[in-house]
Amino acid sequence: MILKFIQSLNQFYGFITLVVGGVAVYLYLKQKRDHKRDAARLIVQEIRYAEEQIRSSGRGGRGYALSSKLLPTNSWNDNIHLFTKDLKEIETDMISEFYSKATYIDSLITERSQQKINPKFFANTQPMTQPLTSATAQPDLPIGSSPQQSTPQQTIQMTMTQIPTPGELMTMQILIEVSSSVEFLYNTPAVDKLRKISEHKWYQLT
Repeated sequence: MILKFIQSLNQFYGFITLVVGGVAVYLYLKQKRDHKRDAARLIVQEIRYAEEQIRSSGRGGRGYALSSKLLPTNSWNDNIHLFTKDLKEIETDMISEFYSKATYIDSLITERSQQKINPKFFANTQPMTQPLTSATAQPDLPIGSSPQQSTPQQTIQMTMTQIPTPGELMTMQILIEVSSSVEFLYNTPAVDKLRKISEHKWYQLT
């Protein structure tokens, strides 16, 4: 029985090989499609988030949060080759320029943070001119309440006056200039194409 079964398989060897090869090709194309879809989804999200940060900062005029980045991740540089057939050259250039400027802004934010942290950028340190006396002490509080304690950060702000150095002023000026030159892309045809790719269904291989 086993021999007959093996002989019957041999008769369909070509068909079985074709089926296995077809499945392998399908899985390869699906994996490639899924990777492209996920990359497009991340790129759209990164562009949206970066634009939101630039808007919130007033194009750099109100400053950026030193603890955050416009691009916590950068999916465009690693996956640009996946979208060369979907995007026009000018659209590819626009997205590349957006990422380039956002990356540069992140480097300036890092530089600004280092300038704030480095003690040599604290100038004209002045102690408090009014000592803490009974006249300036807190008034009596209701029973059950407790006086508020000053945090270390508040103490530093009370005892130090920070004057921006020329280097800091230059960094802030460049931040404003670069932020003002960023072209928003989230509602452009280029990002619309990426958004459609990110919404591809599982059965779509292209």
